[in-house]
Amino acid sequence: MTQDPFHLIGNYRTIPGVYDELYDAEGQIRNKYKFLVKSFQELGPAELLNRRRDTDRILRENGVTYNLYQSDSPEAKERPWDLDLFPLVMESEEWRVLERGLNQRADLLDALVRDVYSKRRLLYEKKIPPEILFNESSFLRACDGMYDSNHFLTKNPALLFFVCDLIRAADGNFYVLNDRVQAPSGSGYSLENRIVLSRIFPSMYRDAMVHRVAVYFRSLRKSLTQLAGVTGREPVIVLLTPGPSNETYFEHAYLAGYLGYTLVQGEDLTVRKNKVYMKTVEGLQQIDLILRRVDDDFMDPLELRGDSLLGVPGLLESVRSGHVKIANPIGTGFLENRALLPFYSDLCRFYLGEDLILPMAPTYWMGTPDHFQYVIQNPEKYVFKTVSRTDEEKPVTFIELSGERKDSFLQKLKLLPNRFIAQEMIASATVPVLGDNGFRPGRAIMRTFVSSSGSGYQTMAGGLVRVSPSLDDFFITSQRGAWSKDLWVLATETQKEESLLVSKSDQVLISRKSAGVPSRVADNLFWLARYLERSENQTRVIREATYKILQVEDGYERESLENSLKLVTHVTNSYPGFIGDDAGELFLNPFPELQRLTTDRHIVGSLAFHLKSLVTASKSVRDRLSEDMKKILLHLEDQTNHEIESYDQIIDYLQKIVVNLSSLTGLSFENMSREAGWYFLNLGRRIERSINMILMLQGMIRWDSFRDKSSFETFLRINDIRLTYNRRYSGKIDQESVLDILLFDTTNPRSFAYQLEQINSDIKFLPGKDEKAVYSEDRAALQLYTHFKMKDISLFFASENPLESVSIWLEELHTYLKLLSESLSSRYFNYTEEQTRIGDGNG
Repeated sequence: MTQDPFHLIGNYRTIPGVYDELYDAEGQIRNKYKFLVKSFQELGPAELLNRRRDTDRILRENGVTYNLYQSDSPEAKERPWDLDLFPLVMESEEWRVLERGLNQRADLLDALVRDVYSKRRLLYEKKIPPEILFNESSFLRACDGMYDSNHFLTKNPALLFFVCDLIRAADGNFYVLNDRVQAPSGSGYSLENRIVLSRIFPSMYRDAMVHRVAVYFRSLRKSLTQLAGVTGREPVIVLLTPGPSNETYFEHAYLAGYLGYTLVQGEDLTVRKNKVYMKTVEGLQQIDLILRRVDDDFMDPLELRGDSLLGVPGLLESVRSGHVKIANPIGTGFLENRALLPFYSDLCRFYLGEDLILPMAPTYWMGTPDHFQYVIQNPEKYVFKTVSRTDEEKPVTFIELSGERKDSFLQKLKLLPNRFIAQEMIASATVPVLGDNGFRPGRAIMRTFVSSSGSGYQTMAGGLVRVSPSLDDFFITSQRGAWSKDLWVLATETQKEESLLVSKSDQVLISRKSAGVPSRVADNLFWLARYLERSENQTRVIREATYKILQVEDGYERESLENSLKLVTHVTNSYPGFIGDDAGELFLNPFPELQRLTTDRHIVGSLAFHLKSLVTASKSVRDRLSEDMKKILLHLEDQTNHEIESYDQIIDYLQKIVVNLSSLTGLSFENMSREAGWYFLNLGRRIERSINMILMLQGMIRWDSFRDKSSFETFLRINDIRLTYNRRYSGKIDQESVLDILLFDTTNPRSFAYQLEQINSDIKFLPGKDEKAVYSEDRAALQLYTHFKMKDISLFFASENPLESVSIWLEELHTYLKLLSESLSSRYFNYTEEQTRIGDGNG
């Protein structure tokens, strides 16, 4: 940015014939923007750059991402969220027009979907061609009659919420491009944008008197609670997500946490006797309402798409019986059929007796002969889209086609006209985007959000604005790399603070019991802890070996170094490595092998591999982790791409890793509530730490390392007990005292005895237990504890070959640990139900 005080607007140029949000027709800054422009100019280029960096940092720390489906590399699937600092502003008067139009549109869509699945008056009255209904897969015959037979759907709005994409044309009016009703995304991103900008520009945000968006979410949560239809207790509401690979998974986890719902995947739910249950570690818990982020076709593989792993078999029958509610109901995907767009004006008058307040962008269904002939006379004016949003064919702008491609597409239109609509290309309004040299224009689409309320529908006073940095880009989508903006609706008076806190009139029953923990979540927490411990152990081992290499150059023992390097191969399970036939050459130049085992994520068992596994497990339980834990995991994820060129860089890198891992352990131990999920996390930590101790001791005994002082010191440093040992034994080192402090000393938090004490304690707090019954995990823990307690270090060293006896005993303990892990998995994590394929194999 230059130092010119007017740099913000000096390079900004409007486009003739295109509406510009910043400048009016006379070339003057619109009144609603004058305060913001002045405030930005007063901040100056240097401060704006700092706030840009702060914005990127906050978004990154908060883990705000958007997953790209069509990425060339699976490793580059996750894209950071881009937020432009300068908001789009709308005054209350113009917003009220939009609000009326959006609320009317919600009433229209609700009436339409009810009619489609019941009396179908729109067909009898010839309001749409029947082909639009019966030739389109989005009309689900399995849902026919559901709106008449289901008490929930007859007494309440069928459409709980929807989003509407708007574009402002050259005349300054807004036009509707499309609607999203099945699993509409964007509200969570809009909320995050607002939170970030209000934090970056607190005084500016306050002085601008912007309408709060929290009102929308409070209304949504209240509507969901009412629609669950439960009295006498809090309803059990879950948010159903396709999983971490979905493009908007961040939003799913974010909204689940913000609204206070359990985030579930299809495998977490099951239908029993027409009721939907969540499979939790406490047992089956009945679900009252599902807030879904899964499209219609995938919701029930029994009646809809048979190959779906995202839904729940038998879910539709449970909905029909009234035992569970879905928001939005299955079948509402028909409202996303683009072939309906040309008929909305007539349908509005038909259902509501009113003219459509928000006009559609001129759209024509090619399956209507009149529409086809009209469009084909001048096809350069249109963008052609398939009627189905799930169709893989991308939109086509005819004006960009030439030669064979043009002829081929015309032929396709003639052969399959029902498959396409033609939408007139409207030059979207330009908005100011803050760049390095001040403002520059970009094209924008505005996404608005509407939800049901007690007295009809309520529109979020704000929205998500997507901006294309290129003026030549007609299609503005997040998948194509569009940036985002916050939409500020200015209030006429100062706004009071809004939050999701309930009003005083609503009674909140005190509870010290958490909602059920899905078995999948408990499983991921258990393995998150195990990967954490495994990663920390490997980090300490590799770091100690690297220290040894640098010390050997100063004259330290060669044998101790080789034992340390063998231990690296052993704990990473990267055989043959430093133990194979080529070990001699590796000992002479160990750097490439250490570098590989530290940074190569593709080597199973390497440190980088386990760090990646840790991060992957954490994403499946994102809604269960604190903000501090998420930030540390983000740092770990960033560090997995670290390049290392020297031993000093290895040590520096490993030091950062061990600090982050220790911080993660500390936060989970000190800050997490002692609920069911925490006990699985802690059990995973204790089991893995015990196994790591066994593996390291067995390796050191196998290589006869317990006969030199240097190897003893190495092992004590790896387990972070060297200083305590020195104080206790005045620097004297022998086998018996070292093994005692590592195995039997319960004052050492890394000792084997300490881990077993914790396991024995935590196992009692696992859910779903009858005091009179004995369970498999209890027996396994008791066997492990008893077998350990039957020995003492003095007994081993009273034998003829104490180290061999210790090694055999450790292997027996390892067997009991594996049995305990398997018992926990079998009882609590076995959430996959047996499925039978319907079709070829079974008729």
